[in-house]
Amino acid sequence: MLLRHWVGATHHGREHIPRRGAAILVCNHPTMGDPFTVAFGTKRWVSWLAWDEAFAWPGAGYLMQLYRSIPLNLERPKPSSIKAAYGTLARGRILGVFIEGERSEGYLLNPTLKPGAARMALRMRVPLVPVSISGARRSWPLEQPLPSRGRVVVRYHPPIDPTRFRPDLPHHARGAALTAELARIIAAPLPADGRPY
Repeated sequence: MLLRHWVGATHHGREHIPRRGAAILVCNHPTMGDPFTVAFGTKRWVSWLAWDEAFAWPGAGYLMQLYRSIPLNLERPKPSSIKAAYGTLARGRILGVFIEGERSEGYLLNPTLKPGAARMALRMRVPLVPVSISGARRSWPLEQPLPSRGRVVVRYHPPIDPTRFRPDLPHHARGAALTAELARIIAAPLPADGRPY
């Protein structure tokens, strides 16, 4: 009810979410509410890779544990975190990853992107579903403790099969090219003024 009536969340392209089997959702990250906003439209359980320090925050940390998020040190990922992420995919579940690794600095994608989602997809041979979140930052600016009324639009884009993506490239180069392609798709519908359209 909060998502629908307070921030006016709407979801487009739900048909692109695989009904069964493993997949990786790759999203931009304008607010702390993004995991809930994105997962709400999938009709499937999503396990998120989340900043490990946030697990100590009151309220938010409890919710992360409740929803079985996977703690991740952004600078030095622990083997246990990587193992848990691969284990989620091996069990045929959906893993959620923020391509920026942290919240967006503005309305568009941060210039520094994380290649982990592409690398995992190539190794596990699972589809990647790019996801664009627009309107959220206007409703919930960084300096604001709680979201205000607004309109948030989540767009699920057609999945990318990593096994068919640029097979002419070496493995490492494929990961970089795939990350760039994900960023291009995610960023395409994001307006520079932060509005949902």
